Amino acid sequence: MEETIHNEEQRNTLKSHARLGWGGVIGFFLSYLGFVLVLGFIFGVIAVILDRGIEGYYTNLLMESHYTLIIDALGIVIAFILFKKVRSFLKSSFSLKPLKRGKTYLYLVLAFVINYVVQFLILNVLKWEKGGSQIDTFGLEGLSDHWFNLLLFYLAFTIITPIKEELMFRGIIHQFLDVKYHFVIGLIGSSLLFGILHPGHILSATIMGMIFVILYRLTHSLMVPIILHIIWNLYAISGMLAMLEII
Repeated sequence: MEETIHNEEQRNTLKSHARLGWGGVIGFFLSYLGFVLVLGFIFGVIAVILDRGIEGYYTNLLMESHYTLIIDALGIVIAFILFKKVRSFLKSSFSLKPLKRGKTYLYLVLAFVINYVVQFLILNVLKWEKGGSQIDTFGLEGLSDHWFNLLLFYLAFTIITPIKEELMFRGIIHQFLDVKYHFVIGLIGSSLLFGILHPGHILSATIMGMIFVILYRLTHSLMVPIILHIIWNLYAISGMLAMLEII
C-alpha cells in the first residue's frame, strides 16, 4: 500500500511540476551531444599542442575509451546544469528509502542472477553474440597497466558510466515514455536504445536494460538500478581485464 501511494505521488510530481515534452527531451540530448563534441575538440587541440603538432602520446591517450567516457560524462553534466526541467523531472527518482528495506537487496541479488543466466545463455550456450567482443570495441588490447590508468579506467566504466546510463535510459527516456504514454512503451523503447548503443551485445544489453527498468519499477528509485549496474560493470570489466592478463 505504501509503495503504491509513493508510486502515485512520484508520477503526480512528474506530471505537475516537470512538464517535460518531446522538445525538452530532444533538446537536452542534442545539447549533451553538442557539448561532448565541443569538449572533445578542445581537449583534442590541447593534446595536439602538447604533442607539438603531430600525433603522439597525448593524442593517443585522449582516444582511449575511458578518457572519451569521462569527456562524455562532462558533456551530460553541463547539459543537466543548463536544463532545469530535466533536473526537476528526475528530482523524485533518487529516494534512499528502498535501501533501508531488506527486500530491495533480494531484488538486487535476483536481478544479478537473472542477468547472469541470460548473458550465459546468449553468449555461451546459444552463441548468438560473441563473448569478449567489447575488448575490441573499447580497444583494450593496448591498455596500460599503470595503476593510475587502471584507476581512471575503473572509475570511468564502473562508476561514471553506470550513473550516466541510468540517468539517461531509465531516468529520462524510460520515465518520460512511461509518464507520457505507458510503462510498456517506456520499457521497450529505453531498453532497445540501450541495446543498440552497446554494439556486439545488442540482445543481451536490451534484456539487461529491461531488468534495470523492472528493478526501478519495483523500488521507485534510480539508486537501486545504479547499484546493480555498478556491480555488473565491475564484474564484467574485471573479467575482460583478467582475459587480457592485465589484472
